[in-house]
Amino acid sequence: MEMEEKQAQVCQETGEEALDAGEQEDFETLIRGKYKEEFDARVRKILDGRLRGMRQENLRLKEQQLRQKEEAVQRLSRLREQEGAVRRLYPEFCWQEELKNPQFGRLVLAGAEPVEAYETVHRQELMEKAMRYAAGRTRKQVAGSLATMGRVAENGGRSIAVTACDPRGLTSRDLADIRKRVLDGEKIRF
Repeated sequence: MEMEEKQAQVCQETGEEALDAGEQEDFETLIRGKYKEEFDARVRKILDGRLRGMRQENLRLKEQQLRQKEEAVQRLSRLREQEGAVRRLYPEFCWQEELKNPQFGRLVLAGAEPVEAYETVHRQELMEKAMRYAAGRTRKQVAGSLATMGRVAENGGRSIAVTACDPRGLTSRDLADIRKRVLDGEKIRF
């Protein structure tokens, strides 16, 4: 019964007429008897064609997987090699710790440079650090400017003549003071 249902379904799909019960029986007798070898050969050919396509696809997928694995190994190797360069910019960088973060791992395996991946993952932290640094630097510069603005004019407010200073006569204390003033942004002229 099941065979007849399958035959009817195939006939509906292809538009052919279904075999009646007697013809079906004759067909079965022929493919099991007189035409068994030809029928089996045709079935094998059909199956081999389908299996060949599946084997080729399977082989292609395995090769693709192998290439992806090799690329991942190369990218991780490059990450280890570039650790020193990244640490010069970000001393707290440790590639083993960073790989625990899935976002960093995905970026590196996708081909992003380690510095770019680190900056992407830690963008918020780096922005906060930069803002704190800029605020501290500005605070020092403003304090230095206010300190020089508030000085009282010497000699009763009269103008005084300034003579050029000879740098050879400066003491180490004077040089240290000048260095500090330069670091705070002041321009020194002799």
